[in-house]
Amino acid sequence: MDARSRRTAFVAALVVLAVASVARLVVTVRRDGIDDAALWIALLVVVAVVAVTLWVVVRRAGAVAAHAARRRPGARVIPAFTTAQTVDQAHALGASARGWMPMGGSPVALAVLGDRVEVWARAEDLPRWVVRRLPGAAGEVRAVYGSRETRALHVSDGAAAVTVVPAYRPLRATGGRVGDDVARAVAEIAATP
Repeated sequence: MDARSRRTAFVAALVVLAVASVARLVVTVRRDGIDDAALWIALLVVVAVVAVTLWVVVRRAGAVAAHAARRRPGARVIPAFTTAQTVDQAHALGASARGWMPMGGSPVALAVLGDRVEVWARAEDLPRWVVRRLPGAAGEVRAVYGSRETRALHVSDGAAAVTVVPAYRPLRATGGRVGDDVARAVAEIAATP
């Protein structure tokens, strides 16, 4: 299943879940007559869960980038989130995509070295794969990120590639709003070592 097919399946599952949740809520309210207080409590619980989840994701993004920087002192490190294409690229190269969400959003880091760009995940001892750093290897593309497409960084040497959403501002990047982060990442990869 490629990135676009996974996107379609993901959106369909979200729609089914949303419709089922709303239908269940309506039935419960009509049957039990839940008052406004219970609904407000439920809403606050949802907000708390979302806030904690975002905090964990932002913290993990920083931790992966810091780990890559420790493993490759002197390298420029680009914090990022995977896209659906990142998973496809890992599979195509025989690299591990373990622990990555199929629709993107998993924290990674790119370590930019003199002759290569390394793809780091978690607190692993070695990068998952390497893309040779060639002139014009980095650019901007559209990539599947969750249920939509967004601007992303694509680095390719013809044999290996990686497509990620740069996360210099991880909280914004979790929503796919990258602003000028893609241009900044392209410039960092193109810069003279």
